[in-house]
Amino acid sequence: MKDKPIVIFITLIAGLTACICCIVNNAGLLVTLAVVLVTLIIFLIIGMIVNAIIAKQRAIAEKREKDEKQRLEEEEKQQRLKEEEEARQQQLTEDE
Repeated sequence: MKDKPIVIFITLIAGLTACICCIVNNAGLLVTLAVVLVTLIIFLIIGMIVNAIIAKQRAIAEKREKDEKQRLEEEEKQQRLKEEEEARQQQLTEDE
């Protein structure tokens, strides 16, 4: 998965912040461990949700880009057919 680092960074930053807060507040070891564990789990879940949202938006953008490219190719094809038809019509009028 291309977006895996997003989850990791969100979780690590949250864990670091929780550790710093516990150290500043002189929390005990067990309290610090509990706070950091809960924080890591919560932010892991948040990171996964953010990752899913980003992946979904990326898929939508890729599909939109693909559809636009296909539409442009179809328009070019229609334009070429129209030009060929006009050339045939002109050729027929010149032959007469």
